[in-house]
Amino acid sequence: MVPPMTDRLHILSASAPRSAGIEALRERAADVLERALGFIEAHGNAFARLRARILVELDPVALGLEALAQHQRETGQVARFGQVLPAQLDLPLRDWDREDEILGTLEALCVLADWGRLYEAVTDRVVDALLVQQARDGSFGPADLDASASPWRVVTTALCAGFLGRTRSARPEMLLSAGAYLADHWSVDHIRRHGWPSVAAFAHYFTNVYDDEGDAALPWCARELERGQLAREFGAADVMRVLFYCEASSLPGVSFDANALLDQMFDDQREDGSIGGPDHAPVDCVASTLDAMHFSLRICRSGGQ
Repeated sequence: MVPPMTDRLHILSASAPRSAGIEALRERAADVLERALGFIEAHGNAFARLRARILVELDPVALGLEALAQHQRETGQVARFGQVLPAQLDLPLRDWDREDEILGTLEALCVLADWGRLYEAVTDRVVDALLVQQARDGSFGPADLDASASPWRVVTTALCAGFLGRTRSARPEMLLSAGAYLADHWSVDHIRRHGWPSVAAFAHYFTNVYDDEGDAALPWCARELERGQLAREFGAADVMRVLFYCEASSLPGVSFDANALLDQMFDDQREDGSIGGPDHAPVDCVASTLDAMHFSLRICRSGGQ
């Protein structure tokens, strides 16, 4: 039986000096996390439930790494888990990458990043798999599709390259090749036409990989992220996912109030405990709810903003 989150507030403890504001935030977060955990237990697959238990320190990360290793194929690719990427990415990528040629490996990188394990041997093996999967033009995606046929190939390539830039084992030629491909597709018009997935992917790439375009491109990603939030096209969890991809609390020219984002995200929690994702499909809200739990814990532990 899982003890109530209110009995385990130590997992939310801030290392920064306490304040009335952060204490109130922690109390509210405890209730949100407890309801979110219940939703994951009801609608999550086995790996999603394990990730939730790791987040609230009921299980060690070692169990998650073991589960990930069991999903790794002989080629080094990782089979798809599901319920890892936000629905805005998962639903179209699931349809686009029908044979799971890249999606599972991308999911593995997302999970390893959230666990802070991008500098370990398990990640080195995933990077080796990506080296084999990278197309001649530098992109990542299904081998039987024209590299320029879908914006999802651009999104996938930018996300993979962003993660590679955060590892210790990515070969320079991998990043250079991916950068050359992305240079042919990057534009302000591109991120405006393709919305949050494109903003998230390019922000991740330009933050974590040196690119001549980066100094000019990243502020455009930041402004589009801010515009989408103000227009309510992007939810608070969407904004925080981008910031966590970038390992930053702000982006060039734009600052975000972490406490305000948390409050908005808490306000968005549904009666069933889910946060984000489609209103009509609980199973597709699991990833965004896990994200929300992750963001809540990290921000509360850091003392808020």
